[in-house]
Amino acid sequence: MTIKSLTIFLALASASYPQGISWSSFEWSGGSIGDKAFDRATLMVPVRLEHKPDVYWMQLDTGCNVTVVYQIPFDQLKYPAQRIEGRDDFIALSGTIGNCPFDSFPVFVWEDFGDSLGAMKERALIGTVGQDMLAGKVLVLDYPNRRFCLTDSLDGALEDLVSKASFVDLQRRNDKLFVPVRIGDMYSENFFLDTGASMLPITTTKEIWRRLTGLQGTEKSNIRIKVSSWGKEVTLVGAPVKGTLTIGTLQVPNAIAYFESTGLVETDGLLGNALFYDEYTIIIDLRENRFGLLRNQ
Repeated sequence: MTIKSLTIFLALASASYPQGISWSSFEWSGGSIGDKAFDRATLMVPVRLEHKPDVYWMQLDTGCNVTVVYQIPFDQLKYPAQRIEGRDDFIALSGTIGNCPFDSFPVFVWEDFGDSLGAMKERALIGTVGQDMLAGKVLVLDYPNRRFCLTDSLDGALEDLVSKASFVDLQRRNDKLFVPVRIGDMYSENFFLDTGASMLPITTTKEIWRRLTGLQGTEKSNIRIKVSSWGKEVTLVGAPVKGTLTIGTLQVPNAIAYFESTGLVETDGLLGNALFYDEYTIIIDLRENRFGLLRNQ
């Protein structure tokens, strides 16, 4: 996908939040699915690499089990990375994500992928921060103020903020982060959080979609978006669900759900950033395996 960067304003502090939290800004980039454009397509976090003075950017994707660098732009950095013995596709990287340091972290190299640095007008997107980088840490994403904090400890102002959130259990299994969700009369513990799926609130299977919407999928009133999937053109079909989507204290009446023909193996579906990014701060706590929600004032 071609990334079109947007100009982002970072609010330094929210009046309703404690001061003293070590926030870092994140950026949205625009993009499209088929012929439909989205302003908030990719959530990017700033990364500094050891021995490199510049700031680079990586997509934050909790639906991806490993952290990845894209070979094409990464090779152009001329970074002296060492291959990991016995894992030829991995290199060891050190640096920071926002204000959170990482040291000799194993990162997968996606060969022949990514855009050339020269082709990226504003922000150099060099990879993806996956779920493995979040293990044992707490991620706080303040969507309305476009800032985040990644830390391995809670204290002071951050602890005060987290104490105000409403939490549900989070299960880490099959390399996904699952949370309990109720949509209309359906309850499920098999929907996972996917910050790499910014544009669509809910994506599910055709069978579940029919149950949630009361539709068949052939109606002219449905939303249809054509996309390319593994070299084949598929169509995403969307419509409002009947009833309210509930995750903890979050309630979204008649949320838009989509299905696609290739299916979602071993899950009921995924939950994207669009559910949260207008009003909520979310907390992904992989120390205590819980998911928190805090509505911004």
